[in-house]
Amino acid sequence: MKHIILVLCGLILPAVVTAVQPATVRPAAVAGFWYPGDKAQLGAYVDGLLNGENPAGGSQGPVRALIAPHAGYRYSGAVAGDGYRLVRGQKFSRVLLLGPSHHTGFHGLSIADVTHYETPLGRIPLDLDAIKQLRASNLVTADPTAHREEHSLEMQLPLLQRSLQPGWQLVPVLVGQLLQEDYPAAAELLRPLLDDNTLVVVSSDFTHYGPRYGYLPFPDDEDTPARLEALDSGSLSYILDINPQGFLDYKNRTGTTICGYQPIALLLHLLPADSKGELITYATSGQLTGDFENSVSYMSIVFRVPENDATMTDPTDLTDPVELSDKDMHLLHKLASAAVEMAARHQDEATMQYLMQLEKDMPPELKVPAAVFVTLMKSGQLRGCIGSGRPIYPLYQAVVSSGIHAASGDHRFTPVQPDELESMDIEVSVMTSPESVDSYLDFVLGEEGIILEKDGHTALFLPEVPVKYNWNREQTLNQLAMKAGLPEEAWKEGASFKIFRTRKFSAPYDVPEHLDCCL
Repeated sequence: MKHIILVLCGLILPAVVTAVQPATVRPAAVAGFWYPGDKAQLGAYVDGLLNGENPAGGSQGPVRALIAPHAGYRYSGAVAGDGYRLVRGQKFSRVLLLGPSHHTGFHGLSIADVTHYETPLGRIPLDLDAIKQLRASNLVTADPTAHREEHSLEMQLPLLQRSLQPGWQLVPVLVGQLLQEDYPAAAELLRPLLDDNTLVVVSSDFTHYGPRYGYLPFPDDEDTPARLEALDSGSLSYILDINPQGFLDYKNRTGTTICGYQPIALLLHLLPADSKGELITYATSGQLTGDFENSVSYMSIVFRVPENDATMTDPTDLTDPVELSDKDMHLLHKLASAAVEMAARHQDEATMQYLMQLEKDMPPELKVPAAVFVTLMKSGQLRGCIGSGRPIYPLYQAVVSSGIHAASGDHRFTPVQPDELESMDIEVSVMTSPESVDSYLDFVLGEEGIILEKDGHTALFLPEVPVKYNWNREQTLNQLAMKAGLPEEAWKEGASFKIFRTRKFSAPYDVPEHLDCCL
């Protein structure tokens, strides 16, 4: 540490100058292969992709996020350029860049342990303060092998360098394997970064079709281009609806090979419910080469936030369960029962048909985004519980999705089998909007739910959990801390708390009569 002596108004004061952290650089891995490796050639090439008229008016609000492809520029550059053109010349202080890992499997998120990323156009500084906050979470690692040759993040950098005004810093995140419960946790971790001066970019191609990719849902013939577009349109519909679970369910149902499906789903968890998505450009490599034997689809999609809600940090309030009638809760229970039925019998397609038929007559209060949990009990024992503490998508869809995953996606239990249905009790819990409290003493045990947040870790207990296990306050908080991946007594210092109430409906499994049309 160096000391400099300052003389000011006759006083001699020691001033401490902190040593600057030496630069560690992640060099370009695919320059000269996937895009030009010469600085002048690359700058001219990217400028050519960005030139032209805007493909959309941009009058619906500022662009706050976009999805762009990451294939070689000769294949997907024009599609990516159409999206980046809508932020050209804008000034951001931070870019949160999310992309998939193509070479290494890992759980959670990975951020390279470097200070800069480099392309032939120059070095890009990382937002080290933001990254330090993220590293406090056990979801975040620094897997060097995952970043060494990965192109998904790198392919976006020259486009960002030529699109945005200088002065922005980068938060480059590779998204690995995420479990059902990891999405809301990762979104909670990243959401504090999403201020008005942050642009979010997700790097992803769409369907990879053909024997090269091991995906042949239909034969290669004259109908292949139309079938590919229809397949990709199914994914797009859920993306534009800001429906992460619907998007993941569609991916699982069709097997569509979207390499960045997990970063996309994470983005949909991050976006406010009133965000407006727009497809800018769609194309396939098959169109470019004239050969659809092997083809990759590309989309450029932008998301705008209404002018009166220009921040992405404040999601839509949850439905107040007090306003839900007994009839509403009974209908939600029937939907949860139908979802468990479909999961047990592997009939997801019938569930979608059923929901489409119900949607026209669905009461308005059940279409409002809300947080919900579905709990399965068998002979008095927990058999599955899945939900979300955030209002991600409409209440009736949240119930169906949570029911399906409680029956088939709770990693603590084996999937529910058809012969178990008749002995199953199903409980639907709709949450109020969480309210911050000053202390862990400020919640009523057994009447109010509790959310613990500390160092990027989050966990939630419904009000009935401590009652069910006969826990006192300290036991409840110990268990909650361990559920969050923290030491047992971590709640005693440095943690923040929120409380909520729930409206519950619990009854034996009950498939709605009019579901018979879809079975």
